[in-house]
Amino acid sequence: MRSLLMLIACLFLLGACSFNEEGSHFPEEMPEDFDFVLNYGYEARDVINTYENTYTKNMISSDDETVKMILLEEEMETMYEKMKEADILKSAENAAKSQCADPYEVNELKLTMNGEIYQREWITSYCDNVPDNKLKNFMEFVHQDIIMKKEEYKELPEPSGGYD
Repeated sequence: MRSLLMLIACLFLLGACSFNEEGSHFPEEMPEDFDFVLNYGYEARDVINTYENTYTKNMISSDDETVKMILLEEEMETMYEKMKEADILKSAENAAKSQCADPYEVNELKLTMNGEIYQREWITSYCDNVPDNKLKNFMEFVHQDIIMKKEEYKELPEPSGGYD
């Protein structure tokens, strides 16, 4: 009887662990409630927010500029696929926690899918010889292939000042 109870307890614990692991994976299809806020760059001051359809550009020594920016359905699906490819929920948890430069890039992600809210934070560190390529490639994609191609971004002024 005692070994049966131990077996049941072990199966329960294994089931709970696999449930948590599965919860961190993206569903095959983009959920209807998929939305996110991604803060990135120096001081995490660049922000794409699909909940409010805005983009904020870090203006360095001036006040940051926020504009209306709507990602099209196709862009949202592409973002979803890129997050899934990067295994963003897992890779962000395993990213480097230290920085070796000041200033350094910080990334903060809040995302909703299937009624669940996920939050991750990671540092983009180029100090290590082998940066986390999944996260690095994802962030480059977001900024260069989505944000910088939008007319709303092109109309924003250039930042003033700089980082030392």
